[in-house]
Amino acid sequence: MQQRFDTRNYSIRDFEEWESKGELVLAAKFQRRQVWSDKARSFLLDTIIRGKPIPKIYMRQDTNPKTRRTTREIVDGQQRLHTVFLFLKDGFRISKTHNEDFGGKYFSQLDDATQRDILKYEFVVDLLQDMPDQEVHDVFARLNTYSITLNAQELRNARYFGEFKTCVYSLSSEFYKFWETNNIFTDKQILRMAEAEFVSELLIAATVGIRAKEKRLIDKFYKDYDDQYTGRKSYEKRFSDTIDAVGGIMGDTLPNSAFRATRLFYPLFCAIYHLKFELRELRSPRLAFRASDYPKWRVALEQVDALIERMKAAEDNPDEAASILSAERKFYDAYNEWWVHADRRKLMTEYICKLLAKALKD
Repeated sequence: MQQRFDTRNYSIRDFEEWESKGELVLAAKFQRRQVWSDKARSFLLDTIIRGKPIPKIYMRQDTNPKTRRTTREIVDGQQRLHTVFLFLKDGFRISKTHNEDFGGKYFSQLDDATQRDILKYEFVVDLLQDMPDQEVHDVFARLNTYSITLNAQELRNARYFGEFKTCVYSLSSEFYKFWETNNIFTDKQILRMAEAEFVSELLIAATVGIRAKEKRLIDKFYKDYDDQYTGRKSYEKRFSDTIDAVGGIMGDTLPNSAFRATRLFYPLFCAIYHLKFELRELRSPRLAFRASDYPKWRVALEQVDALIERMKAAEDNPDEAASILSAERKFYDAYNEWWVHADRRKLMTEYICKLLAKALKD
């Protein structure tokens, strides 16, 4: 078996030098003709400045034995390289949305050390040596055979690069350990961006009130708040404070609690957020929020786990079913069926608020 490609690392400076000598072909026949937005370009440069990896580049290299001239044709990665060259020529600025330190600056306005780091940044390149067109097409057919269909959140991640997306992924990353250690999301789910979609839902609730879990609604929020997410810093701070409060109240009981499931974590988050900062459209009165009340609230929330167990037992026990109050039954029905609907989420949130208020009176 003869391997038809070689994986190498080439710096941005290498590509810049080949381009200046006319040895680099960007407009290859294999390239799709999509044009990146300024947000996408800024996001790429922020990734490079932070020294994080980006997808590999595929490059076909051919050497003419008579002229001794080597031509390098970009098979996949044209937009990435075009974006880098454009930035090196001061074609656009990095956005403050992506990088507060370098936001608003052209390449020529960066300090020498940062410019040097950018030029030294290395792309991983699969080098296709003297490969004819037919084989190049076959390579991509084989690569696409093993590609995974993107889910809704992965598609949002690929499409949007603005304020709301940046806020979501910043918070998702900040609380990675929280999601993992409390069994809210598995590593596999996090790899498919399930926690980012959930953070999106929580931020939507904080911004406009409790809403249903709908792809269309989440997509619209990413679109509407791509250019500007007014109050972003405030929402980030409130989100962090709320998650910290949930962790403080639940302590080490959360990983084994019913609240680790997103269907219940959502109304728990909304209830705590409402008590601390107020959520639109909720009728529950707000309470004084003191860390000294955390133990009482933890005990109160344990009633939800107990209720779920009682309701499951009541399915085969008429006497047990008769002892369950109407409000408890409504809560369980909202939890058990159609829990993604806005009215069910509001009902569960109101119920949790009442539990916490009652705990302070007892």
